[in-house]
Amino acid sequence: MNTKKNSILINIVHLFYSTILSNVLNAATLILLANYFNSKNYGIFSVALALAMVMNFFTDLGVSNTFLREGTKLENLGRTFSSYMNLRIVCLLVTFIVFFFAIKVLYQEQDVLYMIYSLMIPMVIGLAMQSIGITYFQLIERMQFIASIKIFSSVALIISTAVSMGLQVDVHIAAFLYGFSYLSGGLYSLYLLLKKAQMNWGTSFERKLLTNLSPFLISGLFIMLIPQLGPLVLEKTLPLTLVGLFAVAYRIPSALYQIPGVIAGAFFPLLFKQYNRGELGEHTRLNILQMKIMSYIGMCMTVSLFYLAAYLVTLLFGAEWGSAVQPLKILAFIIVLQGFNIAIADGLTTRGLQNRRTIVQFFTIMIGLLSFYYMSSNYAVAGAAFAVLTMEIVSFIGYVIAYPEKKTVITKVILPYGAFFTISFGLMDYLLSKHPFIAMISTIMMVTAAILLLDKQIKDLITNFIKKKHTAKHEQDGRQKGNGKIAN
Repeated sequence: MNTKKNSILINIVHLFYSTILSNVLNAATLILLANYFNSKNYGIFSVALALAMVMNFFTDLGVSNTFLREGTKLENLGRTFSSYMNLRIVCLLVTFIVFFFAIKVLYQEQDVLYMIYSLMIPMVIGLAMQSIGITYFQLIERMQFIASIKIFSSVALIISTAVSMGLQVDVHIAAFLYGFSYLSGGLYSLYLLLKKAQMNWGTSFERKLLTNLSPFLISGLFIMLIPQLGPLVLEKTLPLTLVGLFAVAYRIPSALYQIPGVIAGAFFPLLFKQYNRGELGEHTRLNILQMKIMSYIGMCMTVSLFYLAAYLVTLLFGAEWGSAVQPLKILAFIIVLQGFNIAIADGLTTRGLQNRRTIVQFFTIMIGLLSFYYMSSNYAVAGAAFAVLTMEIVSFIGYVIAYPEKKTVITKVILPYGAFFTISFGLMDYLLSKHPFIAMISTIMMVTAAILLLDKQIKDLITNFIKKKHTAKHEQDGRQKGNGKIAN
């Protein structure tokens, strides 16, 4: 097997285009289904989707993080990976047994049950298989295979949705085909693993995968629950039609804030390696760079979504979903907060401070539950959107307090980048609010200019990259001349 690793830049490129493409395709399928289902059926579908994502977590239980931690030591990758796969299979079987009983107790309506089962069974199996492949290729830093898994699954989603709408199938069959698309992506992931992965089934179980698993398990549970709280809580406080409205408003930012996470996927194994080598100064420097890149991308997407909210809702979902515009504008700001939060939280995890991350997530969940219940009961869908924003603010404050180098983070990232964004957005919105497209472009340009002019680390990074490219081209031209391949 070719074990050559990609550079971090190449890995970011692979993750970036695949995440954008897969998110666009995934969002397109959900938009098509929103138009195909009525608001009540889309509300039921959103609840079923949230339950499937909860189940997906329990097929992992944090083992993927301990596999990345142990795998970076490269002592016996084949044995470690085989043990990891065995754990995932056991978790998958136990998850299905437990959830089948729980769902039967919690949901009595046949329509809801049929929708859950139709979507859940193929989707959860497929997600588990995809997760195994994605985690392995993340470890060996070959992100092109992660890209192909994501794109394959997304293309399958588009095809299945087109078939459902073309044949005008029942909503439960449409839900099954949606889930089956993930299963097909899982089978493709398994095919790649059989070709590329090191496996050693004959060896004993790698017990180190279970060492310090509980912080990852609890933290992973909270990470999974936070985006699913909306549909699960709102089902109890709002009619299903309004749950569907919130799902439409939340769908776009929840897809977009995965794009800053692309950067996290490329940095994560490197941060683990630096901590394992005891290079804490380099770990902090790299984590600061990650925060800057992710927060900048989050700012650009927040501004774009805020100003284009009305156009996007009308274009993608139709005029009948116009009530989703205001919640969508509120939810746009979770993207910039996520850019900071994911990077700071990854810094904690890769420093062995997962317990701190878990405590922050616990408080976020508790405040989120109260916020969703109180705000949605009193202010309906707009209140639910503010509840999501409240959770991100709580996470942001908590992660900064928990970070060991908080003074460095505050002075080098939060204060300057927060000022760049706040001043640029506030000024342009005041001057150009009646011209949303011009306001959007102007704000992004103003933020970009401020970073390039005032952030020495980013300026040096870009300058060095250009110099290396120029030097490499000059050396290549010189070699070509020396070999007689360029005539003068």
